[in-house]
Amino acid sequence: MKNAEEIRLNAGTWMASRGWKQKLAKKFGREQSLFEHSLIELDVLLELLPILARSHHYNLTETEQQILQVAVVVHDAGKERGEWQAHIANPKAEGWVPHILPELTRAVVPAVCAALGFAGLGPPVEQIMAHCADLHHSKPGRSDGLVMAALLGGGSDRFLTLAHIVRAIDRGCSALTALEAKATFEIEPALRNHLLVATHQVSVRGVSTVFLHSAARAAFAERGWKVLLYFADGTLYAAEPNDRPAAPSVDAIRAHLERAIDGAIARDVTRLMVGSPTGNILPKPDLLAFTESRKYLVAASRKVGGNSFARKPPNTKRRVVEDYWKLKAKQGVPTVDDVNHEADRISRAQPEMMVFKLFKAMMDCEKVTVLGERGSTMARELYENVFGKGSWAALQSTSTLMPAKDMAKTVDYFWSLSGNAINRPEFARVEELPDQARLEALIELLSQIAQNVYASLSCRSPRDELSTMMAESFSQDLVFPTDVADVRSLAELQLDHYSASKPFAGKESTKGKYLCPTCNAAFTLEGGHKASADFIDNPQTHTNRGIAHGSFGYVMICTTCYYERLLRQVLLGSRPAEMITLMPRLNIGPGKGEHLVTDVREWVEAAKKLLMGETGGLHSGFSLAFTHQTARQLGDRDASMLPVRELVSLFSYPFAPETQKKRRSEAMKRLREEFDDDLEVLKSACSEPFPDWDSAVDALIENRINQQEVKAIRREVFRLYETIRLICETPNLIFIPLTYEIASGSDESETNKALRCLYVALILSLVFEASVAVQKEGERVDFSSACGAAYVPPVPAVRSLTGGDWVSIGDARRWLRAIGAASLLAGDAAFSERSDLYQVLAADPPERLVRRLEEKLKENRKALTVEHFRNIEILREVHR
Repeated sequence: MKNAEEIRLNAGTWMASRGWKQKLAKKFGREQSLFEHSLIELDVLLELLPILARSHHYNLTETEQQILQVAVVVHDAGKERGEWQAHIANPKAEGWVPHILPELTRAVVPAVCAALGFAGLGPPVEQIMAHCADLHHSKPGRSDGLVMAALLGGGSDRFLTLAHIVRAIDRGCSALTALEAKATFEIEPALRNHLLVATHQVSVRGVSTVFLHSAARAAFAERGWKVLLYFADGTLYAAEPNDRPAAPSVDAIRAHLERAIDGAIARDVTRLMVGSPTGNILPKPDLLAFTESRKYLVAASRKVGGNSFARKPPNTKRRVVEDYWKLKAKQGVPTVDDVNHEADRISRAQPEMMVFKLFKAMMDCEKVTVLGERGSTMARELYENVFGKGSWAALQSTSTLMPAKDMAKTVDYFWSLSGNAINRPEFARVEELPDQARLEALIELLSQIAQNVYASLSCRSPRDELSTMMAESFSQDLVFPTDVADVRSLAELQLDHYSASKPFAGKESTKGKYLCPTCNAAFTLEGGHKASADFIDNPQTHTNRGIAHGSFGYVMICTTCYYERLLRQVLLGSRPAEMITLMPRLNIGPGKGEHLVTDVREWVEAAKKLLMGETGGLHSGFSLAFTHQTARQLGDRDASMLPVRELVSLFSYPFAPETQKKRRSEAMKRLREEFDDDLEVLKSACSEPFPDWDSAVDALIENRINQQEVKAIRREVFRLYETIRLICETPNLIFIPLTYEIASGSDESETNKALRCLYVALILSLVFEASVAVQKEGERVDFSSACGAAYVPPVPAVRSLTGGDWVSIGDARRWLRAIGAASLLAGDAAFSERSDLYQVLAADPPERLVRRLEEKLKENRKALTVEHFRNIEILREVHR
């Protein structure tokens, strides 16, 4: 058999040339283009042929394998006709329209044979191919004429066997879920005795679902199963029945999941460990690694600068100093000199205050539960051995950053120590040390105490246990296979919590019965977490899940949702603003699925290189929000025919000359400041013989200087930040988190933002042949019932325009062209930039824009052009 990859590529090229990417094959339940549907079936067949061709199965000859491949490609060729496309778009408008047309099938078979490289087969074989394709919807009685025609035409009963294989694959690939596909393959006579099938199915939660899919696939592959179809919420597997492979257990999948998560979170999370000086200083105790305590303390010391308090207004400084004197039991009112002296001490001590705060949190047995009472007691003893009796109680009396109290209750205990206490006998008291040396000494002292406490514990750190805990929680999202033995008991538990949870919403209670506001799971206090703004927007906002009167604290979420958000932040380093999600429109075959992953990764990596300035000169930027720029570059081209390599340039834009000039000047200024305006110092630091400063700036822009300070200047001046990332382990679900919203400005309306998100989703959907959603972080999208090309954000004005929450494959190009045309007209129409895109798109009829365009263009001494009328005509398409 020819190379499977080559066959897939050639078949795809032939189908695209027939316009099958623009045609629908499936619409009800889930949408699929004729191109996708046919290519997926070919993909599945190519995966199965090594099994079916064996002598103890069908003993397929090479010619018979070719017959099957061609038949699968052309089996739905009749759906390309305009009549059938009109029928599927509106089935009630006309009567039934057939898509099995023997004349059309026979006409396209020779072309497909030529495209796939199956030369010299001859008309008899090509006729069998056509018959196999035409019988894929065969039913007793209805298809008898086709069968007789095939037999009278010289075919043997063997062709019926091949036709039934084509029919079985078509039915299996048309299933809406992995479980339905499994059931279909198991009952199809042509395959049930020649194929063993299995599946896993999950409840889609988010980023964790990607890891769960990947773990399940690895567990199945370990036992000899191969992927047959990917769905957004599951995967169908196949195997040689004579091998009798066992399906993996939940424990086996959980073990793979734990290893995958362990590798994913094995990264530096220091920036996530230290919270707000005025809030929760240790927001994620589950990420605490005992061996990294010193790194956390160093990070805490950088949270507040040593000069921040000194810059406060005089009244503020006086008030703090007076409070400090009261705490120190000093008599009298501080003079101006006293205020200045004490304010200077407090200001210089603020980094140390933050170190004490984080240390206190790391020794808190309520936050770090593995410490227990024994660990806390040991921490108190070691602390007081260094800082004196009563110092531990003083430390515990502090909370958020309060300069007066922190100075009196923590810093003064440290500063009053003798130099001998920190091995610096040349200083009488610690306070006399230089600020940086004193700070380093404190970090060393507290880090040593923490390490001694942690070493005394006979357990692993929370970070070391995290992957196990996450795997345990995320594996509960497995629908099949599952550990749930009694579904009735589970339903009764959920009903009980549903009826009893309202009084407990917004409250922490050991007797509480909760329903997670994110996933609706039932849990108790031990199985949940108090939500923080770090994970959920406005966690203190009252909801209708709570009673209408009384106090309302923080929303409680289940542990699994907490871990989901924790995993996102570990992977990304921060909370994303928006998320791009790609998934199969219905399902996707193994070969095409791997291509999808590769193509998306290629695009994201190329975009990151541009964003990080790794592509040479810094003359272009990358943005998903510049809709007008993208529309202008796209022009009249069909997005579905764009190669992935052009996707980066589609979202790229050139910097204006004045912007480039301004940034170059800023780079020059920063470079001179950093190296004391001494070119020789710069040349020595960079080991480069720059003839002048301009040459140095050129080298900086072109990224030819591998020196730390110069790289930092380049990154800051040219804003080279990684704002797009990728979480992509499997074709089932692909997540692309974005650091910033897709918006042209901070003041842009939600309606305009939604239209820009929809525009991006439409382009990606057409290029990658997938369903695409762009949603805000935390926004729930039901991916299991996604139907269409692109998700419409939940903004009423936009959904009123599109007529639903998904834009269909058939309407995708129309809406892509319309939003692009509106973005090109918006500038000349001169509406408010806050909502100009929506105002142009909503103008009904679009001809109403002509008068406004004339007026605004006249003000700028311009006139209407053919291009304006052309874009108005495009808008008419979505108003008809």
